[in-house]
Amino acid sequence: MKDYKFLSHITVLNVFFAIICIPTAGKLVDVLGVPLSISIYYFPFVYILADILTEVYGYAIARLVLWYGISAQVLATVVFLFVVAYPPSTAMINNQSYVDVLAPAPRLVLFGFLAVFCGDIVNNYVLAKMKVWTAGRYMAARFVMSTLCGQAVNTATFYIFGLWGILPGSALVQSIIVATVIKVAIEVTLLPVTIKTSLWLKKSEGVDVFDTSTDFNPFKL
Repeated sequence: MKDYKFLSHITVLNVFFAIICIPTAGKLVDVLGVPLSISIYYFPFVYILADILTEVYGYAIARLVLWYGISAQVLATVVFLFVVAYPPSTAMINNQSYVDVLAPAPRLVLFGFLAVFCGDIVNNYVLAKMKVWTAGRYMAARFVMSTLCGQAVNTATFYIFGLWGILPGSALVQSIIVATVIKVAIEVTLLPVTIKTSLWLKKSEGVDVFDTSTDFNPFKL
């Protein structure tokens, strides 16, 4: 793989957002009167980074970075389980707080993995295909459409499976719709930055990949 100057920086950011979602995604906050995971405020950056990766470096690189993020989540979960299982000091009186926050990590990672994997692959696939179909034009429309598809899949998967029993069933559908709209709105708001960053990276890295002959198998590393 070519030695790109900025790819490692984007990868680190992607892994960072993937990890912080584990212990925080289970916290529900009321937005417009609807209970949502607090991760709606920062998880959209995962898709912004995925758009930039796919647009500049291509689907294969974006898929590899996705697997890095998933691997980091799994390793972090192992550490969280160790922290929960290890007997606390007799001087520690708030150990249950750690248990309450970190114990759900395996469930959140399992269904978070399904959500991120399915949503990210859909996002990257739609963007890569649209880039080829439009000959690289209409970047803004491609970013918004791919994000809408990816976030809808991601949110529905995570809320239905990951937050089942945490979020009231009566509010589930409403929460999925509102969360998807908010995530896409965040991407639209930051769209000028995303486009300028993509154009700058293309010029700086000397690359602008079109996935005309890419193997889109999501499990290929």
